[in-house]
Amino acid sequence: MQLLRPATLLLIALLSAPAWAALVESQFPGKTEDAVAAEFEAGLPAWLQARLKEPAKPQMYTLDGKTEVFVELTAIDGSNTTWMTLVRVGWIAETNRYGWGPYGKEYKLALADIPAREVAGWFVPKFRTPQEIVALACWLASKGEQLEANAKLAGLAAVKEDLKKDAEAWVAAKNGWTVPADGLMIVETHDLERNEDGMLFQTKAANAERLKELDKEAKKAFKELEKLQGLDVKSKPGYRKNSPGMRLVILQDYVDRFERRYAGTSFMEKKGTKEDLDDIRAAIKADLEYVETEKYKAERSGIDGDWHAAAEAYDVILRVDPLNPDLVLATAEAFSKAAKITNGARNAEDPASAKRAALLYERLLEIYPKALGFHNHAGVNWLAAASDSKVASDGKKRAKEHHEEVIRRTDNRSDLSESEKSNREYAEGQLKLIK
Repeated sequence: MQLLRPATLLLIALLSAPAWAALVESQFPGKTEDAVAAEFEAGLPAWLQARLKEPAKPQMYTLDGKTEVFVELTAIDGSNTTWMTLVRVGWIAETNRYGWGPYGKEYKLALADIPAREVAGWFVPKFRTPQEIVALACWLASKGEQLEANAKLAGLAAVKEDLKKDAEAWVAAKNGWTVPADGLMIVETHDLERNEDGMLFQTKAANAERLKELDKEAKKAFKELEKLQGLDVKSKPGYRKNSPGMRLVILQDYVDRFERRYAGTSFMEKKGTKEDLDDIRAAIKADLEYVETEKYKAERSGIDGDWHAAAEAYDVILRVDPLNPDLVLATAEAFSKAAKITNGARNAEDPASAKRAALLYERLLEIYPKALGFHNHAGVNWLAAASDSKVASDGKKRAKEHHEEVIRRTDNRSDLSESEKSNREYAEGQLKLIK
């Protein structure tokens, strides 16, 4: 009896394996899909530990009650992870997006309790190895997350053409599809809420069903878009009935992303939708132009030393773009200067302007919670506002709270920056003045 060589046995095994198994075999020769999935899960703690040493740390969304919170990994101990809330820390003009940094509340989560969808978000096919993406897909499939696995492999196929045939065979098998002669479609997707682009393998029939599901949500999503704009595209800038619910440049991008998400749906193709979107775009563009024009006038008033006129002008502009932190800051500074604060902030010629400035600095803290200096600015203006007997008690109380927050956040730390030291010294001085 003639014995077959190991190489011959491997060849027979490959030829007899189903087509969809080629993807796993190409990256993990001789291993079953179940084994690959198990190894992926077992290796996650070490993988996350390694990622902690990289500049871009894993991020995800988690629930705090019913509220979805954006968080970043800060520590891992075996299968236990620690995450910290991400807050806005600045504006990136090149991308018209906020930069985010960890600050505030921590969340302790067992790795096994993190939803598979969030784990999938840590692996971007363009930046991870094919082995990692294939292993992830196997693991996602073992968790019943076929759509997420599909998305990751479609993304992999977009950057690794040589793996496309094997990837689509694997996805087709998982979904009970037959791969057409010209292959599966790769369609682009977009998550409107998280601002994430993606891809999916689809058959024509599956894509038709996908578009039907999107169509069901499109009408409601469009009403939300109209609400974000302010439900008024006909009035002139500065006279619209409502302020927008989003920073204008972000809202401008949101309209484009809305179109991307619902491209191909019946809602997008019906008569009037394109015109309605164009009207919203035109209104946003007009508002942005109005802000730039009127901002110049406000700046001129400030240069001329008429800070009351500057503050009033900025206040009008701010109603057009109320969530623009640059405008909020300019308006706060104008009102603070109009208040003419003296005597260590214990007096102000115009306490009402000081109060308005304090409230605006608090709005800035809602946008940039980590910004220490805004607490001191808010405190100074609240103390100045307290020179009006009507707000004396509340003004002093709020001033004290802001300065004490600066102290609290700089206490027992040896790593203070020069800015933090300066803010702490200033807060200490102000607290001595508050009686």
